[in-house]
Amino acid sequence: MGIKSHIQDCSGERADRVRELCKKIESTGEKMEEEALIFIEATKSFSLEWIQKELELNVPTPEKDAHSGNEDADKKKRNELTRLKEMNSRIPLIVEENLNLDEYWVHRNQQLQYDISRDYLEFKKDKMKKGLTSSIRMILGCAAENFADLKDEAPGDRIWVKERGRRKYICILRFSDEMTASLDRYFTMLEELLILGKEMKEIERKNKEKGK
Repeated sequence: MGIKSHIQDCSGERADRVRELCKKIESTGEKMEEEALIFIEATKSFSLEWIQKELELNVPTPEKDAHSGNEDADKKKRNELTRLKEMNSRIPLIVEENLNLDEYWVHRNQQLQYDISRDYLEFKKDKMKKGLTSSIRMILGCAAENFADLKDEAPGDRIWVKERGRRKYICILRFSDEMTASLDRYFTMLEELLILGKEMKEIERKNKEKGK
């Protein structure tokens, strides 16, 4: 994060405090990275469970699995079902590709600004959660479109829309308890990181004043 260089500008107790802050900042950043990965894993489980429930709701029972008399329609539904099952096996990779991005995880920002207001911090947290939620909606939207095809739903009844060329799930989306707890822990550590960073910036400011 470019802060260890400040040690050479300090002496005595202040230098010791800078070293301590550096260790704490590095440790907090590592814990935040671990928590980000925990959230991603929890999202994989959440997405798999969601799709499995939808499969159970939409897969025809043996009684309903009889031929409808329309060979083309039956073939189409079988193909859609096969595609859904294939998607189910690829969900972990899809979640990883969509959520394990630096733009969502503040601690990965090498130019992280520590001297921000409480209001701006809350704004950043809200923006981050909205970004993650939007990506998860996109992931579920891909499956939702296929479920609609299986059920022959009218466009107005569908639970997905097209947004920027991608399908997006539009119904109420609540994170699982594991996802919520993980994100809460991440935000708590983010606040701790900013407090440590602010103290480091204050030491830097005093060193500059002392050098004048």
